[in-house]
Amino acid sequence: MRFTIEKADFLRGLGRIQAVVERRGTLPVLANALIKAEGDGVTLAATDLEVGMTSTHKAQVETPGSVTLAAKKLYEIARELDEDQVTLSIEDGSRVNLTCGKASFSLLSIAPEEYPTLPGDSGAAFVSLDAPLLMEMIDATLYATSTDETRYNLNGVFMESDDEARVVFVATNGHRLAKAAKATPEPVSFLTKGIIVPRKGVAEIRKLCEETDEAVQLGLSEGFLLVRGPNLLLSCRLIDGEFPDYRQVIPQDQQIRVLVSRDQLHQAVKRIALVAHERAGGFRLALEDGQLELYAQNPDLGEAREKLPVEYTGDRFETGFNARYLLDALGAMHSKEILIELRDELTPAQLRPADDPDRIAIVMPMRI
Repeated sequence: MRFTIEKADFLRGLGRIQAVVERRGTLPVLANALIKAEGDGVTLAATDLEVGMTSTHKAQVETPGSVTLAAKKLYEIARELDEDQVTLSIEDGSRVNLTCGKASFSLLSIAPEEYPTLPGDSGAAFVSLDAPLLMEMIDATLYATSTDETRYNLNGVFMESDDEARVVFVATNGHRLAKAAKATPEPVSFLTKGIIVPRKGVAEIRKLCEETDEAVQLGLSEGFLLVRGPNLLLSCRLIDGEFPDYRQVIPQDQQIRVLVSRDQLHQAVKRIALVAHERAGGFRLALEDGQLELYAQNPDLGEAREKLPVEYTGDRFETGFNARYLLDALGAMHSKEILIELRDELTPAQLRPADDPDRIAIVMPMRI
């Protein structure tokens, strides 16, 4: 194998796969990048057996072949090179020469035959979704996924196509829930029954969307969600589990509706959270005519209180929330005003942008 590639392309490809590389696994080869040269291009690939990525770039290929090299170290080397072109060639069965200008490296490799096979896009049917729309839906839901590995079915984002032919993303950790729904130019038939995409895979999809303002393609193939962009293919192994019926969690018949400035509420909760108990993070929220009061008390620090003007008329209402959960929900919304809907102090609160009924966040109350 011998090829020459532009440093910028080489660095871009290595940068793309860094988050996918498995550094602490039991298989040493998963810490490597698979490099394959053929035709007029080079493919850089990595996988942790759950998420895989291949990035293709133009190159001058003198001798086709493949090799695996330590992904993190190769990326660090590429960043420090000061010439425009990089040449890689196999010296013997286990060493690879990398040269760039006056710099040269002789790097140990692992045989490419030991590298796992990554899913391809052959035979998969794809649909196109605008990258900004997909990124918006991810931002609206990813924060609410669970990090509790024992509840593996909550460790990702549930994606489905609803009865109105919209794409729906939902995430929950059992204490909060986030949901976003958007109409799409064409139906996404493979989402009819719903799939659960792992948190890491969804985060990588978002990174892919950041690279383009155009459409990306989504497809399904043998237990993997495939996402295809310009010269890039991402594969995410689906979580094999049953996602809870999120519709039962969404509260109905809320009697209390409060309209409040998103920025003012977000900043106020951040200030109150500074005093809230570090482990529980709880604070009190009280409503009276025309105002919202936030209150937190910590036996080791003292107390904090703040009042905000809101559109509310009715009897005094008081409940408690986890400050971090409320901050995450508010941080994922960017409208000028937020509508908070409540029923009683034991019922979850529903938050949504005042101008978007298809994007909601549910936060369970706390006893304080």
